[in-house]
This record gives sequence, C-alpha cells and structure tokens, in this order.
Amino acid sequence: MAGICGLRGREADDLESKAKSILSLMRKRGSESQTFSQSIASDEKIVIGVCDSTGLQSFAQQAMPLALDGVFFGDDTGHDKTGPAGLGRLIQTPGAFAFLTLIREQLIAGRDIVGQKPLYFGQIRDGTVAFASLRSPLVSIGVREPEHVPPGRVIRATARGYETLDDYSLKQPEEESIVESDATRTLDKLFTEAVGRVVPRGSGIAFSGGLDSALVAYVAEKSGLEPELISVGLKGQQELGHAKTTAKSFGLHVDIWELSSSEILDSLPDVVEIIETTDPVVVGISVPIYFACQRAREMGLSYLAAGQLSDELFGGYGKFEDIASRDGTDTLGREMFDSVVAASVKDFDPGDKLAVAAGLELCCPFAYLPLVNYALRLPSSLRVNLSNGKVIRKYVLRRLAAHMSLPESVVDRPKKAVQYSSGVQKVLLKEAKRRGVSLGKMLESFTR
Repeated sequence: MAGICGLRGREADDLESKAKSILSLMRKRGSESQTFSQSIASDEKIVIGVCDSTGLQSFAQQAMPLALDGVFFGDDTGHDKTGPAGLGRLIQTPGAFAFLTLIREQLIAGRDIVGQKPLYFGQIRDGTVAFASLRSPLVSIGVREPEHVPPGRVIRATARGYETLDDYSLKQPEEESIVESDATRTLDKLFTEAVGRVVPRGSGIAFSGGLDSALVAYVAEKSGLEPELISVGLKGQQELGHAKTTAKSFGLHVDIWELSSSEILDSLPDVVEIIETTDPVVVGISVPIYFACQRAREMGLSYLAAGQLSDELFGGYGKFEDIASRDGTDTLGREMFDSVVAASVKDFDPGDKLAVAAGLELCCPFAYLPLVNYALRLPSSLRVNLSNGKVIRKYVLRRLAAHMSLPESVVDRPKKAVQYSSGVQKVLLKEAKRRGVSLGKMLESFTR
C-alpha cells in the first residue's frame, strides 16, 4: 500500500512544496516519503512523489521513475513493463494498482482495468495538473473538483488537463452460449486460481456466512491459506449466528465483534473522513468494513479479503431481479456490466481507503481480471435465472457453491445487503430520525 502523487506545471510554481504537502496529507498510506523532479521544455517541471510504510520504492534505484500503489497477481510483477512500449502490457496485467511515471518528459498515469486502487486528478487555476491517491489533498492545493482517473486507461498530463494515450477499459463482450455445467467447471477453476493468487496466506476474511464470503473462505481453507474469519454486526443480529455456524461447517473459527449502537455512531466521523464521501449508501456499506479492518489490525493481520464485485458480476442486487421479473433477462447484460464499471467508485475506492487507513491491503478475488472477463461473457440467464416466474439471483454462483458441496444454508441463502444484514442501516436511520434530519444531512454534519 502507498500514496502516490504527480504534478506538471511551471518551474516557478514550487511543485515540490505542493507534492510534499499532498504526501503529508496521505500519511495513513505510508510514513516514508520521497519525490523525484525533472525540468522539461517551456520552463515546466514534473514532480512525482510516493509515500509508503517500507521505503522500498526508491526513485534513485529506478531506470525510469515509477510511483506505484498496489500489487500484481501471480509471477508477473509488471515492473518490467514500465518503458514506453510496455505500459499497455502493464495495464492489462491482473492486479490492483495505480501508477504514475515519467516517460520522455511526459507525466503518465494509469489504473488497473477493474479500478481497485484510487487515483484522482485535476487542475489548479495556475494551470498545474495534479494527481493523487486521495481526493482531499488535491482540494487542499487548489484543485476544485478532483476527478477519478478512468480505470484501464493510460493517460498523460497536458497543459489543458489530460489526454488518453491508450484505452484498455472494460468493454461489454458478446454473451456466449455457455451451458451451466461448463460454466460451473470453469468458474471452479478460475475462482480457485483467483483466491490462490489474490489472497495471501494468513489473511483475514470479512465473513458474513453469505454466498460470497463463504466461497472465499471455503476455497482459501481448501487451498491451505489458513484464513482468519472476521464477522461484525449489531449485537443480536441473526447474521452473526449464521456466520458462526457456517464457519464451523468449514472447520474454521470466526472472530465475532458484536457492535453497540454507540460504537456504530461514534465511528461515523472517522468513516466519513477516510472514505471522503457522505453518500448514505456508501457510508452504510463502509461502516461494517471499517470495523472488520479495525479488528484485523488488532489481530496483527496485514490483509483482509472481501467478496466485492460478486453482486455486480453475477446479478446479486435486487434491481436485477426487478428487471428480470419485468422484462426478462435479455437486457440484464448491460445492467450488470454498468454495475461492474461503477464498482470502482462505489465499492473499491472506499474499501481500499478503509483498509489502508488501518494498515491493511484489501484483497478482492472476485475482481481477478481473468475471472471478470469470463463472467462477463456468461449468458445473463445463468447469472440471473428466470424460470416459471421465479427469479434466482447469482444462479451460477450458487451452482458453483453446490458443486463445491457448501451447506444448503449457504447455497440457498437470499442476498441481503451488508448495511442491512449487519444492522448498521437500522442504527443510522434511527439516529437521523431522532435528530429530525435526513440521513444524508446527518452524515454531512460530520464533515464540518
């Protein structure tokens, strides 16, 4: 984990000070910081900075300066692909990463195709173009409305902002005629590969006992990765008992943190500050992750695995059921694809920020690129099954769980959003009602 930044502007505008200011505001992403600067044509300069907890990213030891936040999965590290001809290959490497580099007097940025690591950019009134891992440090130096660097694109800073050099972003593929049995076997292979490459040995797993986290935990245990299961929720929530029962069926112990209403409410200022948004849906999802990250840190863990992107890839949301019931499954492919693309902002950005703030790396095996590419080619009817008027969300994933002999209580368990299953949303809405304001207004009050 790291924080990275980059600036392009006039020599006279003291870019090094701006870079150091940005890095100081990203201390939660790493306390060891360094910068690299180079003057370019037209009295301009480029500065790149990085902060991490190890100090291993040394610009002095690099043939070409590279600031990297993230990891590559498998044997291919991606580091040999940072030359002028290699960035396209780098961006297509399975991993969770964002980078900034300087090539031929150009400040170049990119993110992994799924968009698992945050990277923002914007322009100051003096014309300086700036990039950073977090939004708020850019605002602090005068960027009015920082934007996300689009996942899967290689872009370069220009005097007017940025331009795209290469675009490897996700494109909706044609659905293929894949039968259920073949899909189940291939998903078994790809998901086992994903867990093996994405989840390090001894990782924590944010565990509810639902379909997604159960699959991650089961495969991690069968792969000899010795996972540590963590479940959080409001005291008395039924999901906590289900998590304990499911973990026991895998031969695993789950660490359960029963939260009080006051603990949930007291966390809100921290959560809102870390995730840099007051969106009620994002905050509701983020609070359980926040506590899972805190417990993982207390347990001395370095990684936390989660089931993010499963709902988008395999049709887990209620809106997909509504569409299937109303219109059939013909239009679902586009809806699910759009949700996958949107997950970068809605799921991965806040999840990464919460994990890194706790000193962890977030691991998301469902976002493993070969698995994503295959799932997007599956027929919509395999992901959201409609038969005799009955809709089964995440159908093929449930068939995978059955194929792996997971308990029926997991295979057939209805999908319930984490903010509801954990009891968090109930606490937030009750407090907003007590204050006589909307939930959004209540959350905004924590930014003042």
